[in-house]
Amino acid sequence: MGCYQRIIVGTNGSESAQTAVAVAGELAGRLGVPVAAVSVWSAGRKSGTDVEWAAENTRAAAEALLEAGVAEVVRIELDGTAGALLLETAEREPGTLLVIAGGSLGSSKARLLGSTANHVSHHSQTDVVFTRKIPKRWTTVGLTTDGSTSSLTAVCRGYDVAVALGARPFLVTSAKTDDDGVDTLIEVEGQIAVEDPELFGRDVLTGVPAAEAICNSAWKYDLVVIGNRGMSGPARLLGSVANKVTHDIDTNLLLVNTTH
Repeated sequence: MGCYQRIIVGTNGSESAQTAVAVAGELAGRLGVPVAAVSVWSAGRKSGTDVEWAAENTRAAAEALLEAGVAEVVRIELDGTAGALLLETAEREPGTLLVIAGGSLGSSKARLLGSTANHVSHHSQTDVVFTRKIPKRWTTVGLTTDGSTSSLTAVCRGYDVAVALGARPFLVTSAKTDDDGVDTLIEVEGQIAVEDPELFGRDVLTGVPAAEAICNSAWKYDLVVIGNRGMSGPARLLGSVANKVTHDIDTNLLLVNTTH
């Protein structure tokens, strides 16, 4: 699989970070790529963190990753601000997938005051998996699309991940009617080049706005994939579909950078 060449997973030792480490280990094992476990501490007096704390976080993460079958794991401890340093580390090498806990994205307080996941969601130049659960078995991946060129990039990236996980990829779209949705998905299938298009399932969502429909259907999927169009700039302030889904969805989310 060539969609990613390495994975970086952020950890602060919390339960949600352990979920991120577990998902990163599963993805790395299936994709056959190395993992860097990164923990960020702060020298500030009120942070309650230090380099020993960070080293313990990466030690535990590395142990879990190696037990999961990841062949190559490195540990990185950094002093500073977590969101900025995770992005800086991820962007040093092309083909990097960043994996972090995504639970705080649903918190209105975290959105207002700022959280690592919130900062990453709006500023990352790399693809990011925001984790919320550890599937017992990876069975379904939802690839959201509105037929746009940018969404096709996300669909192709998500297809590769689904195949690596041994899960079935479903094309997911929101439409006014079932017929409109089917027409969109047929058009999408005709525009993308994947190894086996027969693998695709189809999921047409109707009745409510697109972001709400995608979030309502999240229970069907172990991972939902969406492009990051509208995650920054005026569209973010107005409330794009990607922005609303990223903050409100209740399953693992792969946010694909479709801006380059």
